[in-house]
Amino acid sequence: MNIRQIALRILDEYELGGKYINLALSTHSADNLTREEKAALTVLLYTVVERKLTYDYYICAISKRSDSDIDIHTKNILRLGLCQLVDMTSIPDFAAVNETVKLARQKGERAFVNGILRAAQRMKNSLPMPSEEKNYKRYLSVKYSFPLDTVKHFDSLFGREETENLLKFYNEAKYTDITVNTNKISVKEYKAALSERGIVTEECVGIENTLRINNSVNPERLYGFSEGYFFVQDRASLISALALSPEKGDTLVDVCSAPGGKSFSSAILMGNEGKIHSFDLHESKLSLITSGRDRLGLNIIDVDQGDATCPKEELFGTADKLICDAPCSGLGVLSKKPDLRYKDMDSISELPSLQLKILSESVKYLKVGGVAVYSTCTLNPRENEEVVSAFLSENSDFELVPFKVGEFSAELGMFTLLPHKHNADGFFMAKIIKKR
Repeated sequence: MNIRQIALRILDEYELGGKYINLALSTHSADNLTREEKAALTVLLYTVVERKLTYDYYICAISKRSDSDIDIHTKNILRLGLCQLVDMTSIPDFAAVNETVKLARQKGERAFVNGILRAAQRMKNSLPMPSEEKNYKRYLSVKYSFPLDTVKHFDSLFGREETENLLKFYNEAKYTDITVNTNKISVKEYKAALSERGIVTEECVGIENTLRINNSVNPERLYGFSEGYFFVQDRASLISALALSPEKGDTLVDVCSAPGGKSFSSAILMGNEGKIHSFDLHESKLSLITSGRDRLGLNIIDVDQGDATCPKEELFGTADKLICDAPCSGLGVLSKKPDLRYKDMDSISELPSLQLKILSESVKYLKVGGVAVYSTCTLNPRENEEVVSAFLSENSDFELVPFKVGEFSAELGMFTLLPHKHNADGFFMAKIIKKR
């Protein structure tokens, strides 16, 4: 079975079975592919998922059929072909068309697929698009392959120009941030070690412990992975840990911790001295935290299953620091999780009440004078500022604390990193202290 056949099978599972693309891909990890073939398959699949609304518009415009009139299997074949024609320029056009047509099941489907792809090949530099002048939100939706409701949401927050810059960032950002485990190696030493192996990294001014590689990489193939010299963490997530400022000897609770990045960076900042309780609701995810902890040698982290809405009474009033990274809509990390861009905006309406409950319950872990950082990886004021405001209105014993991390200053105690402005994940954070 070749890469295109495997890709089609995975896309059908993704669309018809409701699987996330990474999970659908992982179920085929045993297919007899070389490392290079697996990498090519991954790029092909993620590009198709990321760009499928654009491809679907081309398909409907060229065929003059409505979206609902085209079988999903046929549509997936066409998406694969269009991806190779439009976005994978290293593949010759004849191969993109001919090899994709072979995926069709019977004569009528082959003729339809062949006709659409050959038409797309002819108009490759002038493929149809909606009118920008008549409806720029619809135009942005198709051009960048984001649902119209999501575009409208961003437009209401940022306006037309910034919304386009944000969507463009999500489609083009291909980088890997790593946090260096300075308990084992200095940032300078690790940067030099990577440079010796031909890997160029950039530091972030004023943000300690982080390096950026300006492309997507497999972390397990980087020098020092097995030795625990680093872990993958977007600098936005690290900034939230730096805002919390955990210190040696602190007791810290991380209530929604999987896959463990903030617990790991906090343990490193604490010099692996003190105690971190890392909880997560989903027991199946705990192995992600324990395996990372063990690889990094961060033995101050205890891992256990825990529901953030029902905190453990035996730990009430014991924590100096609290990480409350609440489950959210993920609208700040759409460059890394293409599936999330297609989430129905109506489906996130119940999140703020859950987030408020998690924050209100989790602060019971704090001592008087203890500090929490409430954070999300979304760009939605209802999940961010409005949750914090609701919490403070109901809890007079708490107040916001100003903080500064590098060039990022939050004089009012809240800050949002914007991907298109700060070149990082979209990330909200608020620093809160328990006064009494």
